[in-house]
Amino acid sequence: VCDKPAGLVSCDDPKSVEAILREQEKVPTLEAVHRLDRDTTGCLMFAKNHAALEAAIEKFKTHVVSKVYHAIVVGEFKFAHRLIDTPLDGQPAVSRVTREAKSADASFLRVRIDTGRTNQIRRHLASLRFPIVGDRVFGLKNARDPRLMRVPRQMLHASTLTLPHPLQRNEEISVHSPLPADFRAALKLFGMGK
Repeated sequence: VCDKPAGLVSCDDPKSVEAILREQEKVPTLEAVHRLDRDTTGCLMFAKNHAALEAAIEKFKTHVVSKVYHAIVVGEFKFAHRLIDTPLDGQPAVSRVTREAKSADASFLRVRIDTGRTNQIRRHLASLRFPIVGDRVFGLKNARDPRLMRVPRQMLHASTLTLPHPLQRNEEISVHSPLPADFRAALKLFGMGK
């Protein structure tokens, strides 16, 4: 598992995290088990060989993987907890949202996803009219608040990843990625950080 920085795609590109790690770790068979958007940071899992990849993908398919993200959204998220189960692209999609902090203009959320649809968190939050700060696709098209223009990317971070070990019985993989500096700066910008 690596701590993916913003600005890189997960795989399928010569400048992807996957390609960089293959070279750096000298493991040409290394493959990404799942994906994060280019500007999403945090926990990204890789398999060193095809057998490990297949076993890990099976864990993701059977929904035994716990994926927790943190997000900063535009607006005062009024709910302490909110289940969003709106299907996406004709497929079931479930996001469990907990408000961690709020200000008058933005909210800091923890989101656990039961499914992993493309852009699920971004689309689910935007559907409630709480788009992720810095999201140039599903977010605000016109921003009156100049602080929103100062945020360099979408404020979405894959904080934890927990799953039964794909190859070792009775073992678990659990990893955590701390919030990156630009995320903490955005929290401070909106009065939710130190």
